[in-house]
Amino acid sequence: MKALSELKFRDILIEDATWITEAENDPEAAKYWEPFPRTEHELREKIKMLEEAGEKTIVAELDCEPVGHVNVGPEPGRCRHVAEIGIFVRRECWGRGVGSALMEEGIKLAKQLGCRKLMLNTTEGNERAIGLYKKFGFEIEAYMSDYVYVDGSWKEEYIMGLELAPCEPKISQSMLQQTRETYGYMKPTKRNINVRQLTDRDLDEVWRLQNCPDSTKSSCRVPPVPKEETRRWYEELRSREGKHCLACFEGEELLGYLRFGAGYLPSPNLKFEEIIVDVTRGHREVADALIEAIKGFKERYGYRRIFAHTPQTSRAIVEALERHGFKSTGAMKCFTFIDGYYVDVAVYEYP
Repeated sequence: MKALSELKFRDILIEDATWITEAENDPEAAKYWEPFPRTEHELREKIKMLEEAGEKTIVAELDCEPVGHVNVGPEPGRCRHVAEIGIFVRRECWGRGVGSALMEEGIKLAKQLGCRKLMLNTTEGNERAIGLYKKFGFEIEAYMSDYVYVDGSWKEEYIMGLELAPCEPKISQSMLQQTRETYGYMKPTKRNINVRQLTDRDLDEVWRLQNCPDSTKSSCRVPPVPKEETRRWYEELRSREGKHCLACFEGEELLGYLRFGAGYLPSPNLKFEEIIVDVTRGHREVADALIEAIKGFKERYGYRRIFAHTPQTSRAIVEALERHGFKSTGAMKCFTFIDGYYVDVAVYEYP
């Protein structure tokens, strides 16, 4: 092979699914990924989805042969200053500096996109990758215990972050305390609430809640939300694909919902995707009901753990998690932007 100085970069093509399928099905590379073997048509669909989601993937070539790729995906809404980065290098090119070259290209791209923060996930034991990330200044901000099954044992998943530009102003501890005093100690009231699945007739209520400026501060969602977007969000819920939502009602009025993903081996866990509670309607009881419901879901179907995240300013949700035995494992720093301040997103796990 030629010197790495002759690496060339280009945008990903649908045709790249052929070599990516072969490379990602290498047992040594795939053990930190989803179950394999994966099919070429799966990778083709994934490439299409990345493009539709506004993510950018760059392929590195040496001697006209692809040797790896880097993906940069900006987050939506309140988190649009953050991007997720992922790097993959063909096994035969490990240890030759391809990963470093891809990381440099990914950081450059993220800056061009206006991102202030890069985030990534990596697995305990993947020392080659962890060393690369630390070399570029990434730090472990949080972790998820026993997250993935690799080589006969359960491994932690690390959440790492790199600040590309100052995230200022950051919310102060005194402001967090003020939030706690305002929302954290409201006396619960007796409510006739129940948790159930969403149905077609609930779409207007979902749309109403997704357009509540105060209630949506616990998510990356920023109103106004068109009805078409709410419908797409609802139609993406597919239990057979592990995409679920638990919704809390009083009569026909929606008080909050918890959307979550259900994983499978090597990571048979439940993960929060979005939790919203109506801050005008007894949000403490609603948060308790939703968290109790997902704990019941875990026990009913035998999932290993629940992983949750929520902005530190969402006191009703934070305190409900802690009341229900969730343990804090760190925070994604400055991950969301709320009311003019960058706010850390707390990471929790149960049990």
